Amino acid sequence: MSEANKDRDTQAELHKYLVEKNINELFVSIVEAILLNRPENPIGFMANYLFEKYPEKTQRIIKSQDEQKMQSLGVECGNTERIASFIESDAESDCSSVNTRETVLTARRRSSDCSSAFSRESIGVNMRQLSAPQVPVRSQRRKSVCAEKITEDVVADSELKVIKKTEAEAARISTILKNNLFLSHLDEHQTKTIREAMFCVEKSDGEVIINQGDKGDNFYCIEEGLVHVFIDSRDCKGGRNKVKTLTSGDSFGELALMYNAPRAATCIAGGEVRLWALDRVSFNVILMKTTMDKRKRMSDFLKNIQIFSQFTEYELLTIADTLQDEAFNDGAVICKQGERGDRFYVVHQGTAVCTKSQNNGTSMEVARLSPGSYFGEIALLTSKPRQATVTAAGDLKCFSVDKDTFDRCLGPLNDILMRSIPPPLV
Repeated sequence: MSEANKDRDTQAELHKYLVEKNINELFVSIVEAILLNRPENPIGFMANYLFEKYPEKTQRIIKSQDEQKMQSLGVECGNTERIASFIESDAESDCSSVNTRETVLTARRRSSDCSSAFSRESIGVNMRQLSAPQVPVRSQRRKSVCAEKITEDVVADSELKVIKKTEAEAARISTILKNNLFLSHLDEHQTKTIREAMFCVEKSDGEVIINQGDKGDNFYCIEEGLVHVFIDSRDCKGGRNKVKTLTSGDSFGELALMYNAPRAATCIAGGEVRLWALDRVSFNVILMKTTMDKRKRMSDFLKNIQIFSQFTEYELLTIADTLQDEAFNDGAVICKQGERGDRFYVVHQGTAVCTKSQNNGTSMEVARLSPGSYFGEIALLTSKPRQATVTAAGDLKCFSVDKDTFDRCLGPLNDILMRSIPPPLV
């Protein structure tokens, strides 16, 4: 197999993994949360964010790591009592040793802890009781990366750039952005805003577009031409090894949109090249501004819905953060009568039809839902089956939230929600 085929197979395998594991959306959701909250301790914030958003998965990982660490320290759950007995018998020759008695008691406490389930709280206690293993000393300091701090005031005062483009150019850029894994999660409005802010860059044959080791500042989309990618290598003639050739429709340099990390490769124009570029500061301002605007729009939209009328601004913004956009084609069934409900919906655009099955086997239309209408709210509070079937009448867009997410983020608001729901007719 040629090197080119191997490279394509590797890329396809990596692409498949990123798509299957939803890595891109996860990564960007973390960055969005960091930009919105601007925590002093971003690492701790990310850890807490993942724990809160994915409690089951993170607890399984912590439990597994905790058990492995305990085993490596010789305190495996099945052996801790024997260890305690051994220490106690060895301590009989010196009963006055306070430290030894404390060690015995500590070992027995560990044995007791092992017999209980690994709750979030007990994990923290167990880990504090164990001696932390020494952290290996790095043989070489890692290269630091950083990003500019962008505040809400800066974002609010910023005017987004709009670079004129032909319809063909705009369509081409949109296609490239959608095909880029890092940017494919963006909604239509965000994609349009980024596309409008991109500026044209033209390079001649042999010109360096980005140089390995330099700090990254721009992300590039190739409209026309070829771009050769090289990595520095002492084993190659000229000190560079050509690893890839990018063509029209490809993009590169997306890591520069997140922080000014050193470039990982050198990109050189192979002939005349026409590119569209976006700088990091503009991208982060766009991302923050569109996210903030979306939260505000959703909050204002929710204010006019009866079920949320008693919620504070903070509570509305919290709900706005949990809601997901969903689109349905004409005739799509959103929920079916008799099925277990676990999701709440708010109609954003379009119309939905509610029907109920009759005793004679026919269905009767009982309501039409327009923007601002909601359904499935009982699913957030009870385990009752769906009382009607809801179908899209034409293209339909909804905001939705599942019960688990609602309970995790807004559990204390259940009483407020219950007071907002009118009493059932039957």
